Amino acid sequence: MAVAVGTSEPTDDVLESELAPAPRAPHSSGLLRGLARLAGALSRETVCLLTAVAVTGWAPANPCAAVAITVLLQTALRTGRTTALASVPRSLVVALSALMVEAWACAPAPAPPSAAWLATGATYTALIYLVHLVRQAATHLAARRRAPREAVILSSGEHGRKLARTLLQHPEYGLKPIGMIGDGTATDGELPLLATYSTCVKTLRQAAVRTVIVAGRPPITRATLQQIRDGGCEVLLAPAPDDLIQDFAHRPGQQLHSHPLLPMRPPAQRRPYWIVKRAADAVLAGIALLVLSPLVGLCLLGARIEGGPGVLFRQRRVGMGGRLFDMLKIRTLKPASAHDSATRWTVTEARLSGPFGGFLRKTSLDELPQLWNVITGDMSIVGPRPERPFFVEQFSRQIEQYDRRHRVPVGITGWAQVHGLRGDTSIEERARLDNYYIDEWSLKLDVKIVARTVGCVLRLGGA
Repeated sequence: MAVAVGTSEPTDDVLESELAPAPRAPHSSGLLRGLARLAGALSRETVCLLTAVAVTGWAPANPCAAVAITVLLQTALRTGRTTALASVPRSLVVALSALMVEAWACAPAPAPPSAAWLATGATYTALIYLVHLVRQAATHLAARRRAPREAVILSSGEHGRKLARTLLQHPEYGLKPIGMIGDGTATDGELPLLATYSTCVKTLRQAAVRTVIVAGRPPITRATLQQIRDGGCEVLLAPAPDDLIQDFAHRPGQQLHSHPLLPMRPPAQRRPYWIVKRAADAVLAGIALLVLSPLVGLCLLGARIEGGPGVLFRQRRVGMGGRLFDMLKIRTLKPASAHDSATRWTVTEARLSGPFGGFLRKTSLDELPQLWNVITGDMSIVGPRPERPFFVEQFSRQIEQYDRRHRVPVGITGWAQVHGLRGDTSIEERARLDNYYIDEWSLKLDVKIVARTVGCVLRLGGA
């Protein structure tokens, strides 16, 4: 069939082997580490700010407000650079901004003179810089004392062999190469050839390797590297000295004897704030369902008057990891056979239940019951739109990377939908935009999608 798109409806079984494997849930230890880092950051900011206040003789009316402002600004201005000197300008801006806002917010206490908050800001910045240096020194010392991590070098040329020799000669970097992956048989006798590119994923899983260094530009696909990463490996890229990427990528904080290392980004569900996404989904969907319940009731009543009983129905869809679930919708179409409903792609005017059903579809009000799917965890507010099993099986065979859309929870709205890819539009483009969303996920991107969705609905364009 032609790969063109429309809106979709119910069921059929699907071969789950053709879908992307379900991503592993974030480890509880990772959550604990995140909470520990947050607690450490709060304590450091508090101690440094209060010490600066005490040294300069200014008694703030509400130091907690300054600490909260400081942490928020530090997060907002984070650039990804990790060197100590790089943090000084940001810390200075944060310190002065936090103290100025606090002085204004803590009325009726009189605002301190400019010299007082300038001195406090400078002292705070110096303390933060000192703490940063001490943490770096402690981390470096702890790394030197730890047993080196076993690593495998993925390379097809001389750059990989040079990197292996560097690691063998400098164990203080904390990485111990145990083998290489590539084509051929020779590795200069220093490290064994563990596998070829075609068998590397299986070999790395069997060997339980936790660090893989990609040296240069070996002939391996991005999807294979993502499989390695999703299997629990830390994947690092060590570009060759003449690689063009070094002129575009930000300088990394980690280097191996002047060989820069670029870490591969973690999957969306292991990034900071992913847990916030799920909590926000449940809270916002619950509030929205409560506030919009009169509107949902009116939509159900209108559908009942126009089309008779059975206005709320379930459609079998494919969710995260290929898991099947029942998605709720308000009926806007005339009843059809189960086979027709599961395999028919486009929706014609003749299939609409009537003018009111067309209005519900045009405004996307027929999707409101899916807020309950969000509360139960089957869906998210933002994510790739779920599809029927019949078409998921078909598109997974026809379109490269289509099945990778199922790495995260499906959503009520998504990046593809706010770009107008609904109705009779390209499935290939939908898959590309959905995978872009997953790769680039952030809370900021979710907020942007929700805002654009509201705009689409208000313009009666759907989303």
